[in-house]
Amino acid sequence: VISVNSHENHCRVFGGGALMTPDVIHLHGFLTPSEADALLGRICSEAEFRQNHAQIFGWKAVPRLEAWYGPWDYPYAKGVVLKAALMPDYLQAVIDKIADAGIGTFNAVLINRYRDGHDYISPHSDNDYGDAEPTIPSLTLGASRPFRLARLVGKYKLDKTTTVEYLPGHGDLLVMRGRTNAEWQHW
Repeated sequence: VISVNSHENHCRVFGGGALMTPDVIHLHGFLTPSEADALLGRICSEAEFRQNHAQIFGWKAVPRLEAWYGPWDYPYAKGVVLKAALMPDYLQAVIDKIADAGIGTFNAVLINRYRDGHDYISPHSDNDYGDAEPTIPSLTLGASRPFRLARLVGKYKLDKTTTVEYLPGHGDLLVMRGRTNAEWQHW
């Protein structure tokens, strides 16, 4: 996942009680400022962003723009199917750098473009990978925006007292690993 933020680094933990943290690594400066700038420029000028609509209490615009590059159609919400598209060389270079860092091998990229402070994503788990313990890298480009996680209590309820917040900057990579996706939701 690449997040492109068009509005204006550390981790904060909210709440009290026994602290259990998600398995997340924050790689500050994964891309150099010049690499991040160049990638952001390519994405802004070449990525094919779409305004998708999902069926959530009626049909509503997904509050961000999305671009999907991968060898399969990607259904992720009721009514949303992102169509397969060839991987551009500039995104393959990012995938290769992630693999070279020992994080894992990947063959698809979802780009979420948050245009302003009103675009967002609700708490969710990426439970459509078919893997109980997926490794999910997320690269931030542009302005910093909070990346929050909270522990699941039951199947859908969040314990907000366990909220952990990261503030990835331009070129930073966050990687969710292990049981994080199964036991936490992020937004």
